[in-house]
Amino acid sequence: MNHLREGLSQSWLIIQGSLFPWLQEELGPLTEKQQQFVATLELIRIEEHLNDYYGGMGRPPKSRAAIARAFIAKMVYNMPTTRMLLERLESDKSLRRLCGWEYRHQVPHESVFSRAWHEFSESRLPERVHAAMIETRYAKEIVGHICRDSTAIHAREKAAKKEI
Repeated sequence: MNHLREGLSQSWLIIQGSLFPWLQEELGPLTEKQQQFVATLELIRIEEHLNDYYGGMGRPPKSRAAIARAFIAKMVYNMPTTRMLLERLESDKSLRRLCGWEYRHQVPHESVFSRAWHEFSESRLPERVHAAMIETRYAKEIVGHICRDSTAIHAREKAAKKEI
C-alpha cells in the first residue's frame, strides 16, 4: 500500500506543481471543481486508451478523446444528462477548453455524443481504463482483503419437528 500512496502523492505533486500553474496561465484561476476535473483526467489518462486515427472513407469522426473527457466532466460535475453537459460546454469556456474544444461550434451535436458513448461501451473503454489504472498502481503490490458480512440471518435454532 505504501507504493500506491507514494505513487498518488507523486502524481498529486506533479499536478499541483506544474500542471495547475500552466493551466491557470492559459485559462485563468481554476475553480475547485475544475481542479478536481483536471486531476481526474491526469490520473485516468483516457487519451492513452483511445485511437483518434481515421483512415476510412467519408468525413472523419469528431475527436473521441475530447468527447471522452467531456463524459468525465459530466461525472465530476455530477450532471444527470448529456443535454446538461452540452449546455454547460456551450456557456463555460474553461470547461470547453479543458475538454479539448476551443470554440462553441466545435462541440459536437448530442447525437455524436450518443454514438461515441455506444462506441466506448462496445470497446469496453471504462473497463480497460480501470484495468490499466489498477495494473499501474498495484503492479508491485500484494493486495490482501477480507470482507465479512455481519448481517443477521434469520434461522431456527432447533430443527422443526417432522409430521409423520
